[in-house]
Amino acid sequence: MDPIEEDKPLLPVLDGPNEKPVIVRPVYQFIMIEIICILHFGALIAMLPIQQFYIIDEVAKKYGEDGEKSNVDYCPINGTELSNNTSNIVQAESANVLMYLGFVGTFIAVIPILVLGSLTDRYGRKFPLYLSLVGILLKEIVMTVTVYKGLSLWFLALGEFFLGITGHFGLFLAAMMGMIADITTPGKDRAIKIIVLEGTAAVALAFSILGIGFWIKDGNYRHPLIMCIACTVLALILTLTLLSETSKTNKKKDTRICTKSVMCACFDVYRNGSRIRNKKLLIGQIIFCINSGALLGKSNVVTLFLLNKPLCWNEVDVQVFTCFQILVNWVAILFGIKIVHKYLADYTIVIAGTVSAIASSVTLAFSLEDWIVYLYAVISIMAVSTSPLLRSVLSRLVLPDEQGSLFACIGSSELLLTSLAQLFYGYVYKETVSYLPGLVFLITAGVLVIEFCLSLVLYSIMSSEPISVTETVIKVS
Repeated sequence: MDPIEEDKPLLPVLDGPNEKPVIVRPVYQFIMIEIICILHFGALIAMLPIQQFYIIDEVAKKYGEDGEKSNVDYCPINGTELSNNTSNIVQAESANVLMYLGFVGTFIAVIPILVLGSLTDRYGRKFPLYLSLVGILLKEIVMTVTVYKGLSLWFLALGEFFLGITGHFGLFLAAMMGMIADITTPGKDRAIKIIVLEGTAAVALAFSILGIGFWIKDGNYRHPLIMCIACTVLALILTLTLLSETSKTNKKKDTRICTKSVMCACFDVYRNGSRIRNKKLLIGQIIFCINSGALLGKSNVVTLFLLNKPLCWNEVDVQVFTCFQILVNWVAILFGIKIVHKYLADYTIVIAGTVSAIASSVTLAFSLEDWIVYLYAVISIMAVSTSPLLRSVLSRLVLPDEQGSLFACIGSSELLLTSLAQLFYGYVYKETVSYLPGLVFLITAGVLVIEFCLSLVLYSIMSSEPISVTETVIKVS
């Protein structure tokens, strides 16, 4: 347990070296962070199936009879050779469009996160939240105009550009994780708060996906888009009016504000500490990058895989499955981690999460029947624990005024690897969909084996040191 938060319900946030601290109520602040996070990810993730199925729908329309729209659940299990070829063409062309659109949004976001994320340590955490929410709003507007006007699918790249240039979800997460670090103390308390934050967002995300699945099954994309815009506007209003700043300005007169110095501030996190600290940070960062690329980059491919033969799911099946997978995963993690934390350290659970990810990827690759897909979902339960636990492990290795820079590095690398993985997975799936669509998941498992080896190295380093060395304890006075 963490005695600091129990004894002091109010945490002081220093406004500057010679200024009085600003009092922030951790419970109130955490609740507001949760609500805004739910609205943000609810709107952002709802856009994912809307865009996916809209693109698949529009591509299928080109190959329908007399120009009519083909059903997205069109899957010729016992069809003719011509119909099978048509299905493969729709799959390959959809994968191509989704691959490049995903790459545009995530790759562009790397620089804004590096530049703006580190500035949150000096100028506060709220501005990146505004910027991220505005980016989502612009993407929603572009998507809405595209659907209403029937514009080219490539016009959606403009929305991805707006989303990327404003930091995508990485900048939002960097600022949110910085806020969590500001109002918690290092150790298991912070790990639980991060898991609860990501878990709550995941639950909202799951219900958002479920609702969208039923909403768009008849090709109704307009009304869900209006709902997404309303959620984003509400999140902006709450951020502006009710969310408190947790990291007040701490300007250093001897530091110039320029892109080069700001980006260097991010990478200085990995050079300023002791050799052993830097080693742990670097290994943890590499593990996080591999995990992000392997798991986040394959979402479009998983959807196409489930729609394809022999499974032949429709859009509702995919969304219901995704919803329950997310819910079961995070409910199990939220309750399981609290229990397991009594006996195992964060970095030990990371190993279990990696093994879960490897086994589930192999299972999905050979999913020829529905029950195997459900088995994949069960095996992958621990896989989602890796990301929040690594954030916790890394955040307690750095100082309070380095949290923004650290999470900026984490966020930018997460999106960089996700963007490259989307390109790679999309290309592999497009080229192998006609004869071995599950190959992409076997490749994922192979990449995760590298993560497993590095997790063992991190475990060896962390477990060989006393707790006082591996956990930074910061006193609040």
